[in-house]
Amino acid sequence: MDATEKIKAWLLRAAERLPRSRDGWLALLKKNRELVLRLSALAVFAGGGSLFMLFGPPHLVTLTETPSFCGSCHSMKGQHKDWRLSSHRQNWCIDCHLPNDNAANHYLWKAIDGGKDVFFEYSGLREHDEISLTEHGKRVLQKNCIRCHGDIMARMDTTRSCIDCHRGLAHRRNGLPGERHTEDR
Repeated sequence: MDATEKIKAWLLRAAERLPRSRDGWLALLKKNRELVLRLSALAVFAGGGSLFMLFGPPHLVTLTETPSFCGSCHSMKGQHKDWRLSSHRQNWCIDCHLPNDNAANHYLWKAIDGGKDVFFEYSGLREHDEISLTEHGKRVLQKNCIRCHGDIMARMDTTRSCIDCHRGLAHRRNGLPGERHTEDR
């Protein structure tokens, strides 16, 4: 019996033990009152935490979108320094590195990418100065180049990615593929 069949069998056995009527469910809830209270408290805590992260404290979301926040991690210090000296210094990191087509997509990817960045920064699973764009990140970057520079790009071959030619435009330290730099250079 493989793992899928074992899970199906366990779910069927569990479903057979569930009550079939409203009175049966009420009896089950009374019997497991402490468990229900704990799960309810957990749900309220998780919901409150989610609301706190979405809507408060004031300016939390705005703070986490600033270049100084992005540059506060050790692995981003060199990137941040190079960005400050670049021709794109008037733009924020989120202008290039997050989708800007709609708010839901923007904040979804902000949570995904931000969580990933924090995880790798503090987990020790990669070198602190090892930074690279994912395939999704490259697509987002390309769309944002077109969003800002569409008038210029209308006269260009758009089959190539912008960073094929302009790789070091905002982050000089990323100028050569595979080259890693540290803050000391």
